Amino acid sequence: MKETLQDLVCRSVISPVTETTEWVNSLAITEKKNGSLRVCLDPRDLNKAIKRQHHSIPTPDEVCSNLAGKSIFTILDEKDGYWQIKLDEPSSKLCTFNSPWGRYCFRRLPFGIRSASEVFQQKNCETFGDIQGVHIIADDMIIAASSEQEHDEILDKVMERAKAAKMRFNGEKIQFKVKTVKYMGHIITPEGLRPDEAKVKAITDMPPPEDKQALQRLLGMTKYLAQYIPKEASLTAPLRQLLRKDAVWQWNPHHSTASENLKSALTKAPVLRFYDHKKPLTIQADSSKDGLGACLLQEGHPVCYASRALTDTEQRYAQIEKELLAILFAARKFHQYRYGRTVMVQSDHKPLENIMQKQLCKAPARLQRMLLQLQKYELNIAYTPGKHMHIADMLSRATVGSEADDSGDLYDEKVVHGLEATDALSPQTLQQLKEATVADQVLQDLCEKVETGWPQRRRSVNSNLHSYWPMRHKISVQNGIVMAGDKIIIPHSFRKAILEKLHIAHQGMQRTKAKARKSLYWPGMAQDIEMMVEKCAPCQQLQPWQQKEPLITHDVPELPWMKVGADIFELRGQSYLLLVDYLTKYPEVLNIPDKSAHTVIQKMKSVFARHGIPKELVSDNVPFASYEMQAFAALWDVKLTFSSPGYPQSNGLAERAIKTVKHALKKALQTGTDPHLVLLSLRNTPVTGLNESPAQMLMGRVLRSTIPCSSAVLQQSTPQHIHKRLVDLQS
Repeated sequence: MKETLQDLVCRSVISPVTETTEWVNSLAITEKKNGSLRVCLDPRDLNKAIKRQHHSIPTPDEVCSNLAGKSIFTILDEKDGYWQIKLDEPSSKLCTFNSPWGRYCFRRLPFGIRSASEVFQQKNCETFGDIQGVHIIADDMIIAASSEQEHDEILDKVMERAKAAKMRFNGEKIQFKVKTVKYMGHIITPEGLRPDEAKVKAITDMPPPEDKQALQRLLGMTKYLAQYIPKEASLTAPLRQLLRKDAVWQWNPHHSTASENLKSALTKAPVLRFYDHKKPLTIQADSSKDGLGACLLQEGHPVCYASRALTDTEQRYAQIEKELLAILFAARKFHQYRYGRTVMVQSDHKPLENIMQKQLCKAPARLQRMLLQLQKYELNIAYTPGKHMHIADMLSRATVGSEADDSGDLYDEKVVHGLEATDALSPQTLQQLKEATVADQVLQDLCEKVETGWPQRRRSVNSNLHSYWPMRHKISVQNGIVMAGDKIIIPHSFRKAILEKLHIAHQGMQRTKAKARKSLYWPGMAQDIEMMVEKCAPCQQLQPWQQKEPLITHDVPELPWMKVGADIFELRGQSYLLLVDYLTKYPEVLNIPDKSAHTVIQKMKSVFARHGIPKELVSDNVPFASYEMQAFAALWDVKLTFSSPGYPQSNGLAERAIKTVKHALKKALQTGTDPHLVLLSLRNTPVTGLNESPAQMLMGRVLRSTIPCSSAVLQQSTPQHIHKRLVDLQS
């Protein structure tokens, strides 16, 4: 080692240091293939203090994607590449190291510095980057040309630049003007890529792993060549099981077979075509019950394979979610090839064509997140029958048990988005639903179909699942709860209790069904609601009132809470102030000790502080025509409009709201129901003719109630074109 240090001093790579320096690093010595020593720093502490210089370093895949049409290659290796970059005096002193023969500092860029690779890459790009046909990763340069003449012209330019920069190449590592070269673990030929035989041999010669660390080394080496192995995720699946945290190490014949099959697949790896930027791109993406598969194609020939298994959580996704996840996986995996280009994506899942054409806000929450991730890509998704999707189909079905290796914000939804579908449920309700789901054989059969996959034909499933067939692609299992899109599928034993909660305000068949459809599903739900209402004694008593009344037309305000109706009503000896928004129909009901203007004003102030001050307040004359009320209206900038005693339709909205609220509260008192829950139900029930409730139109969200719902149902969402739709309803 002393001789090596002295040699480096003579070559001006290092120099002795006698003065005091702020940093003194440890020395690391490694042996080269030829037996000589490589002197490196061990600058772990120094690296923490260095501000990293960032510069993009291309991957082997990025380099190889530029080799289409090339048939002559040369590989050049820069000799002691890092040492060809001089350090300034301050940087040199930072790279001081200790040795048995004293301290030395590097005068040239040493190995081990955290930003060394970026600095070296930047230097090479500045020197050779503008020469067409030259590609560099670290100290490995490849010259690729379509003819000998083109090759020689490129080589002349490289040598001129190298001479000017005083760079030298390693003659022992040059591969000069050949048809086939080894480069970064690949064999490059005019036809395409295949794996380096030396890399393959290193893997096939490895003995059976004796512990988890040895298995990790084996899988790490095969992962580098995964693009050549169509079934890589499947072949490594049994082996990956041993790497689980809870797995006990026990190598058995099953694992030996998997290891040998993996090694055999490497020896039979296909030749992959070079990516050609002039040719159109096609991606095949598919999912199965266990995994995702994708293939990048040009003119029907594979450019790259990709596959991975689904995580335990992803296996419980609805089929349409798995299929879209496969497309997102492919888009990310083949990012370097198709970014900025329009790409045809073939999928054998026809519902995807429709979901891609709909407005983003109308897609279920999880699909929305995936679709948002795909917005930056130009993808044309086309339905292709499964019989023409043999490559991607094979890859997706060949991934049993392996785990996702491209984890990112999408795959850890709990962390990024903070909510799972069941997070809106209380622990008690969640546990009750789980237990009822486990006890429901039909829902257990549904869970099995979600995990194992649906057959191609309806007649192939049990008759008890036929009613779920039309929505099979939307069904998923989340935290033990079966979902149909964003709706919870209610177990049979739970339905009676849910029906009672739905009908808490006794609003009649149509409005009760509209409320149920917002967040719940089970086969025959509409019929069950109709039967319940028909047998409901309070509803039968109210039947004349519940008959549809002629629609009272009025000017529809442009914005929520701009025009508010007000009235006072009596119920069981108590007085109540009712305020109702003319646009959203949102009611506020407040108990008042008396009907004085002062009392009413104080109550209205509390409501206006919550929802804002209306532009117009429509009411009858008493007590709203009082001097005190007019003074309040002037101070708070509210226009008072009074209805005519002979023309009640002028405040018809408030009159109608009083009937609705009064009857609902009356039945609540008769049945012992909490009147506040009744008001909550009224605010959450969709307005007749619309899909939105008063709460949604006023607050942009569904209010959480005692009726189970998914987190997606409670997400903030601003209804669109409410004013126009209400005007159309009146016309």
